[in-house]
Amino acid sequence: MLLNRLKQRWTSGTSSNKAIDPIKRAKILRFIQRFTPIISLLLFFIGIGWILILPYDGYNKHTYISENALLPGQANLDYGFNDIRTAEEYRDKLIQIQEKDSETRARFIHEEFRRTGFVSAIQHFQVRGREPKKGVNAFAINRAPRSDGKEALILSASWKSRTGEYNTNGIASLLSLARLFKRNVYWAKDVILLVTDEGREGTQAWLDAYHGTDAFESVVMPRSGAVQGVVNLDFPGTQDYETLGIFFEGVNGQLPNLDLINTIVAVATRTSPPIETTLHDTVNNPFENHAYEAYLGSLNHMLQSMKYLVLGHPSSESGLYLRYTIDAVTIHGIVGSQHLGQLFGFNRIGRLVESTFRSLNNLLEHFHQSFFFYLLPQPSRYVSISQYMPPVILFACALIFQSLALYYLGTRPLVPEKTAILTAYSLKKRHTLFAFTILIITHVAGLVIFSLMQPTFGYRYLSRFTEAEVSGKIIRLSSSKGEHLLLLPQNQAITMQYTTSSVIAMTTVTVCIFWISSKTQSTEHDGTILKSFCLAASALAIATVSLLNFTLGVATAILVVIPYSLIRPSGNSVVWKLIQSVLLLALSPMGLLHLFSRASGMSLTAILSTLLSDYEIVRSWFLTFCCTIYWPMNMAMLILVFTSSWS
Repeated sequence: MLLNRLKQRWTSGTSSNKAIDPIKRAKILRFIQRFTPIISLLLFFIGIGWILILPYDGYNKHTYISENALLPGQANLDYGFNDIRTAEEYRDKLIQIQEKDSETRARFIHEEFRRTGFVSAIQHFQVRGREPKKGVNAFAINRAPRSDGKEALILSASWKSRTGEYNTNGIASLLSLARLFKRNVYWAKDVILLVTDEGREGTQAWLDAYHGTDAFESVVMPRSGAVQGVVNLDFPGTQDYETLGIFFEGVNGQLPNLDLINTIVAVATRTSPPIETTLHDTVNNPFENHAYEAYLGSLNHMLQSMKYLVLGHPSSESGLYLRYTIDAVTIHGIVGSQHLGQLFGFNRIGRLVESTFRSLNNLLEHFHQSFFFYLLPQPSRYVSISQYMPPVILFACALIFQSLALYYLGTRPLVPEKTAILTAYSLKKRHTLFAFTILIITHVAGLVIFSLMQPTFGYRYLSRFTEAEVSGKIIRLSSSKGEHLLLLPQNQAITMQYTTSSVIAMTTVTVCIFWISSKTQSTEHDGTILKSFCLAASALAIATVSLLNFTLGVATAILVVIPYSLIRPSGNSVVWKLIQSVLLLALSPMGLLHLFSRASGMSLTAILSTLLSDYEIVRSWFLTFCCTIYWPMNMAMLILVFTSSWS
């Protein structure tokens, strides 16, 4: 009965043709047209404020162990005085051989593994590319007596520390722990002991060979099962350490399961005496004695982590494992002299690693209970994805609202319609062909730039092009197929690739501007529709990229939301064209590269070499994003400046 009455009322209400006041409707549309940019800027600043409030303790949570089977810090430990003496003996031996060639060092590790009773092997690898490298890895497998060998853990160390020193204490600790692992029978998982050469290249070579995707033409045998977790040791030099740094960022913004970090922090806290932990190698709070010291310290930690994530650059060798869905963390010994009473050496390093591996040994299945998406303002506090994703949505909405307003309302003043009856659809013609054409041209140019910036393009084609000019400096490299590739010196090849890419980008923009200028009065070249499409495409890019790499999406939004909102067709205003062009050039990859070079003190070639190496060795997506998404949109906005508004 009630439903019938509601249905009748609704039918009577919709059937009556109500007249619409055209003047009132025009006022509403003018209000939307006028205040949409203001609302968009308000959404942007709300998003920025949201991110800045996350490090405050009231808006993040204390970490906890989700996987109850881990039981961190509750096992009886066996690492004792004899193991410390063993580590010290290994340290003395390592000092004698660490300056020798890779083959000698790997042979030493290999022999020590075999004396301990492990199944051990040596892996020779060769990295072919812009910087050809050869190296030798040594690894061994401790077969678990209580399992079928389908699961494994990895304890790894590299010959070189992130500080540039030899990782003497790290490898010595690994060798002493290897003996401890061998004499105990409680292992339910195999333990792989890995000592890598040439840093990231050696780790990547071993991972590719272990998983059968070998791009380094090397063979690794024997094998174990699926790897459940990795702890990488980085303890440079031969001295004691003051603080334990944790590096956890992987390639393309990937992160290990939070339970792995929580386990290490819990074990370090429960060690007697406890080990001071920090994120990365930040020991001294730059905001000490500040009124908001705790908040600013947490913000500094979070920004340091975001710096690694935005570039898709792994913060340590352990970050390479994440591409294979292997949770990995690097623990780094930080040297200090401020708190001499809390220094720690082999004893607490060994007990920390043993306790961590005893906890990982309890895992009944792969890490899955805790978070894979988070931000860490402190080692013991975290921000979950539900708390940090809303700002990205606000950034995307700030652009999409403007895009819709420009497409449907334009920028010209709205006048009341002559009829009081609202038409079912708009009869206004929108010139979308021009906007589509510009976006297609700029994205094709971006694909050409991306192909040109490929690392293989520099050492295969540019070297041959200028072979006669630099014949005295060419490097010869033999591949396994007998080919001989002629390589340019690294700096020259990178400079040529970067210069050519910049020329292609500027030529694309210039040609499009001349095309527009040749038909100044053409209403087909509508800058308003082009801006609408650019804003919509930017919003789509920000929202999509943030799902893969949150920090990269946020960084892109911070760079483009306000400038792209302010950029508009300039018509005949030369001064306004110049100001907007300079702003967009500063926001282009060329301008950002120069700004970053000045701020960091690094040369352009050094920065580009790192980006190309990340793309080639660890398969980072940052170069792909810049060339095929960010740069084409920047070129389209630069062309927009020289158009006119006809909507």
